[in-house]
Amino acid sequence: MNDRDHNAMRICWLILLVCLAVWLAYGIVNGLTKYFSYPISTAVMFNYVNNLEFPAVTICNYNQFRKSQLQNYTLLREVLTSLSTSDSVDIDWDLHDMDDYLNMTEVAIKLAHQLDDMLIECTWNQEETCGAHNFTTVITDFGVCYTFNSISNSELMVTEAGSSQGLRLRLSAEQYDYFWGYYTGAGFKIFVHPKGQFPLVGQFGISASPGFKTSVRISYITSTNLPYPFSSNCVGDKKLEHSINYSAEACFYECQADCITKYCGCRYYQFPGTEELCNLREILECVFPAINNITDLCPSYECPLPCKEEAYEMKISFTLWPSDFEATHLANYLNTTTDFLRSNFLELNLFFDVLGIEELSQTPSYDYFALQSDIGAYMGLFGGASIVTIFEFIDCILATVSRRRRKGIVQENVGDVIKPHGKHQVSSNRTDENIAMDNK
Repeated sequence: MNDRDHNAMRICWLILLVCLAVWLAYGIVNGLTKYFSYPISTAVMFNYVNNLEFPAVTICNYNQFRKSQLQNYTLLREVLTSLSTSDSVDIDWDLHDMDDYLNMTEVAIKLAHQLDDMLIECTWNQEETCGAHNFTTVITDFGVCYTFNSISNSELMVTEAGSSQGLRLRLSAEQYDYFWGYYTGAGFKIFVHPKGQFPLVGQFGISASPGFKTSVRISYITSTNLPYPFSSNCVGDKKLEHSINYSAEACFYECQADCITKYCGCRYYQFPGTEELCNLREILECVFPAINNITDLCPSYECPLPCKEEAYEMKISFTLWPSDFEATHLANYLNTTTDFLRSNFLELNLFFDVLGIEELSQTPSYDYFALQSDIGAYMGLFGGASIVTIFEFIDCILATVSRRRRKGIVQENVGDVIKPHGKHQVSSNRTDENIAMDNK
């Protein structure tokens, strides 16, 4: 093989090595980029248990103010009419006594549908009879509501899944006492949530309509999220002022409430807090416009996900209730008509779908060991190298440096030995020459 062939082979090998080096660098950079993007995967695991604690259940009537109770609240009637109809109502505030509307929380509770009237029948686990005394009156984002099993120090345990265990309610929507309001539906809003959590019924609740039997299948879910630098960026110790259990949704609502409260200088009665309540005029002229313009008024919040979270998933099904046969007998028993029953009465059944806990756990989908494996694979594929090869290169370099260093030291020592002997000879020669000169 002549020199020209040797040069061609060297060029081919050089091109091949450069290409392999580029691919190796690309693979390593790609792996590092993926690693520092901190990707997440979610593992789902289901654990069956012998019993589960029943959650809190909050129910709200779609109508917030009873028509029969608004006779002595003329101003409130005018406000509700102006908000709910296309006809604009010019309110002369000077003609009304605003003292009746200073505490809108008391007014709302007084004028709301009372649970004693709405709750026809309540049964727990098909055996125990419950009633209005088992519910707590609460103010939510949907107005005045009632929560079952809200006491944090009590535990209602369920030992079986299915509709035979759980809470069964028969309710009357009292449509005959409806009036204008923000919500135009009829029936109830239902929300299942952990005890101690502020119930966001308006945002996340489900609807139950009169004339139907609504079955709510409940699933208990726990979530474990990852902290910074992962995208979930959860926090483990963030607290809320008005909710025992932290959630991003409750935090978001609380931040909105604080923002509007500071903007208006008073607190809307549906917002949690202890600040001075807004009167009816302040609600109409400041709070409602602020809620409609909340995105511009309060653009950002810091409400990260919790690292540990529990929630209840609701799945609903419904059927016509009561049947025509039962409706006839029930109407005779209650001395009313079947049309009245279908317009006002409903049955609600809440139970666990499965007696178990669904656990959602976030884990890093590309950790250090995966990065190490990918880099090793790229090195082996494109460079024919491994960790052993790297150590061999290091050992070779160190050995070469050490050998050259020892060689330099040896040469220096040899030079030191030879140089004095040479000087002695030169000196002797010069001495002989000097002697010869002297003899002459």
